[in-house]
Amino acid sequence: MHKLFSPQSVAVIGVSESEDNLGKNIVSNLVRFGFQGEIHPVGPRGGEVLGRAIHRSVAEVPKPVDLAVILTPARVVPEVLTQCGEKGICRAIVQTGGFRELGSEGRELERQLIEVSSRFGIRFLGPNCIGAIHAQTGFYAPFVALPTPYRQGRVSVFAQSGGVGLTLGEGLSSSGIGVSKLVSMGNKLNLDEVDFLKFLLDDPETEIIFFYLEDFKRGREFAEAARGSSKPIVLLKSFTSPLSQTIAQSHTAALAGDDAVVDAVCREVGIVRAQSVAEAVNAIRAFSMPRLQGKNLAVVSRSGGHAVLAADACARHGFQLPPFDGGLLETIQERLRAGVIRLGNPMDLGDLYDMPFNFEVVESVLRQDDIHGAVFIHVSHMVVEREASRKLLQDLWELSWRVRKPVAMVVEIPFEELVFLRREADFPFFSEPGQAVEALALQLDHAKAVEARRMELPSVSAPPWSEEAAAWLSTFARENRQPLLHEALELMDRISIPTVPWKMTSGLPDALEAARGIGYPVALKAVGQSLLHKSEKGAVVLNVAGPAGLEAHWQGLSRLAPDVEGVLVQKMAASSRELIIGGKSDLSFGPVVLAGLGGIMVEVLKDVSMRLAPVGMEAARGMLRELSGARILGAFRGMPEADIEAAACILTQVSLLMHRFPRIAELDLNPVTLGDDGRGALALDARLLLRPGS
Repeated sequence: MHKLFSPQSVAVIGVSESEDNLGKNIVSNLVRFGFQGEIHPVGPRGGEVLGRAIHRSVAEVPKPVDLAVILTPARVVPEVLTQCGEKGICRAIVQTGGFRELGSEGRELERQLIEVSSRFGIRFLGPNCIGAIHAQTGFYAPFVALPTPYRQGRVSVFAQSGGVGLTLGEGLSSSGIGVSKLVSMGNKLNLDEVDFLKFLLDDPETEIIFFYLEDFKRGREFAEAARGSSKPIVLLKSFTSPLSQTIAQSHTAALAGDDAVVDAVCREVGIVRAQSVAEAVNAIRAFSMPRLQGKNLAVVSRSGGHAVLAADACARHGFQLPPFDGGLLETIQERLRAGVIRLGNPMDLGDLYDMPFNFEVVESVLRQDDIHGAVFIHVSHMVVEREASRKLLQDLWELSWRVRKPVAMVVEIPFEELVFLRREADFPFFSEPGQAVEALALQLDHAKAVEARRMELPSVSAPPWSEEAAAWLSTFARENRQPLLHEALELMDRISIPTVPWKMTSGLPDALEAARGIGYPVALKAVGQSLLHKSEKGAVVLNVAGPAGLEAHWQGLSRLAPDVEGVLVQKMAASSRELIIGGKSDLSFGPVVLAGLGGIMVEVLKDVSMRLAPVGMEAARGMLRELSGARILGAFRGMPEADIEAAACILTQVSLLMHRFPRIAELDLNPVTLGDDGRGALALDARLLLRPGS
């Protein structure tokens, strides 16, 4: 990565003297923004650009080269990369488009790039990207002619889209924050988000990490790397419609849609997910301030109305506004001009035009032990206050770092002053009170997420039932078919997930005998490949009280579909509380496990919790506690608290099964009944879907 961001010499390949040549823009950016390394333009027509001779080939460059920036027609890129390898260049940025995004011909070119890079040991960025920027060294390699360099900062921006990356770079530069490194990853054919994340975690110039991604190339590795991060990671993920090409055949897969999994993974590993560029910039503002250590804030404003707006926002986000020291209030009262403002927290200083005293007020409240941070709302529309206004904001920013407490500064100033602030300020600021309070709340939420992700991960050693389950699954691979209901329940029994007593029957006498052995009342379930969604197809009859009722329903169930293989007889186990527990193999993140309030309403309520599999008991309990309807699992209406431990045990076993056997595409246990006596949890139904060909 060092040669990618801090090369000593760069070959820009694809440069010509033509007026509209984009390669010239790369050379121009490097020269104008102070890159100190050697720049070697390369193009087959030769000539000169910005006083530098254009070499006709890479081989003609007379000196060693650390990095090649390639912007040639796509069809010649494999040959150009080969020339780079022969020259000994081991890092490249392939900006050229026209690869997989254009179909089969482009995919063949990508295959050739992979072959060449493997042969010569070249690591490259792209293709189909705008390049990379390292603000501290003046290395600006985009083919876009940038008007000015970015403000140098401690945020690194890595975007799959060059346009979004440049938008973030400009937004951070004009928000008083700045940029350290900026990369457009393009097609991520060689270097991808995992490579860059691992690099950034150890990069001393980066304190905050931003990613814009349209997909995950190695989602599980990305999540595991993020789990260990001490640096805030902000993610803007687009392309949120389902990525899979198959229709979900279980409740779990329907609920665990691709974007829902991304949300769950972000919560689990402590990634802050933004839904827009504006949200991303605000999140980065939040992490650019000193860290908030508690929920007590001071609101100090030069406008009473703004103070009220800030107080309302504090209430929405659960902040407290402790009273200010009495001595401070007396001092402020003496300084007010009209004396008609009631003092407190929030504090309205609208009658006090002394900027240095405004600073003293904020300093005093930050010195209070029970104040963890402040929102300062700066309203100033008088020309005579201009210089004092600028100084006040700078002084407050420096104060916040001296006392190690955040001061979220909201500015309400004339347009000309706002332009000046965006161009010159080296501190973050906000445009309205709600935005500032939301940023402080984000800090606290992230701190909780960081603490939660320290939860001990379960052992991934083979469970005792591993070999038996493997043998069971191999049967279906050999027979090239999906498991039926009774077979899925059999697997649950094998892996120690308790099920309601059941028996698969193939004829009426068999069913009558099974019901006598199990004990009435029973449930009857027709079993067949076409009856996966049994309730919708009338394949379930509940509360069959005796032999007569069983005989009455037998014929209809056994003839419900041509592929009915029998009727499952199962003990009725009515319960007031039910869960869904399941798993899904996600295309990006691999096995995930899900828990929610179960039954037929689960897809309507969508009250679920997800984690990467496997999970341990502590995480399983946490999943159940964080459900919106978790109160129903507690003691109410004369019923004792549900057996959370039993439900968590089932959840951990399902997660181990999903982790151990990637051939399982989807698994539903719905419902899992929780006994009204507060003891036990039992799976009533199981639906298992294996990957084709597994």
